[in-house]
Amino acid sequence: MFKAVKDFLLGERGGVITLEHILWALIITGAASLVGYGVTAAMRGLAGKNVLIIKCSDPAYANDPRCSQL
Repeated sequence: MFKAVKDFLLGERGGVITLEHILWALIITGAASLVGYGVTAAMRGLAGKNVLIIKCSDPAYANDPRCSQL
């Protein structure tokens, strides 16, 4: 069995298929991580703005200079 796997991986077509699978896995993983990072960064910004809006609705923070920018 080891010989069959070795022949498949080192054969002309087997090596190409294996390399294609590895490269596609890396490309898909990289794309998914970039999308995840972008969504996380966008949500962090939106959540921060929402928290500031809630904080500024409190009369105790009425004189906060960040509240006048909303």
